[in-house]
Amino acid sequence: MPPPGPGVCGVCCGPAGAHGVCFACRLVALRLGHPLAPVFPVRLCPLPGPLYSVLMGYKESPVAEARHRFGPMVRALFDGFLVAHAPCLAAAAGGPCDLVLPVPSTARPAGPPLAGVDGLAAACARLAPWAPDVLARTGAPVGHMRPDAGAFAVPTARRSAVAGRRAVLVDDTYVSGARAQSAGAALRRAGARAVVIVVGGRVLRPDRAPAHAAFLARHRDGAPRSAPCCRCVQTGASTE
Repeated sequence: MPPPGPGVCGVCCGPAGAHGVCFACRLVALRLGHPLAPVFPVRLCPLPGPLYSVLMGYKESPVAEARHRFGPMVRALFDGFLVAHAPCLAAAAGGPCDLVLPVPSTARPAGPPLAGVDGLAAACARLAPWAPDVLARTGAPVGHMRPDAGAFAVPTARRSAVAGRRAVLVDDTYVSGARAQSAGAALRRAGARAVVIVVGGRVLRPDRAPAHAAFLARHRDGAPRSAPCCRCVQTGASTE
């Protein structure tokens, strides 16, 4: 079974990193049975923290005013990042990216929450054509630390849009990666040449996971990073 690649989740180290690949990546790769796609977090998202409130609130807040207020914040996370880091994404994908699409929701029949954020499609289209309809949920279950390569599928009518292409998946948060990595596996099964994942926030629990706490300490101390972008955001902005 192929091992997960290095530096995939924002906590794993880069090539030959002393800390190896984190537990979540190892387990998700083992259960998925596919190599993991590289992950580019726009921000690190330690809990507790206000960023997580934004990334959850834009879709889950029971107050419409709050959802409307958080939506532009989510768009701002991605706006500019995809273009500014296009060379990094292309390096990970083996060439310029051909399409951008959101990871489908596993619980919302109305579609991916990110697809409903005003202006996000236009921001993503600055990198490559926005294609939210090339990936759909199936009936297979997928959940935290429980990926499933059959949880998503490319409709037959849209396979020509995926075959031989380099795809960028966007999602709001990344915890274990089970859902996003399952979506990536579905794209590769449909013939995608490469898949990379860009997430608004890589969720970390420094209060529960010593590896997360150690990673945040290295990040905040400005320690050199062996894999630009894949381990963290290279913006110099606060992670909270």
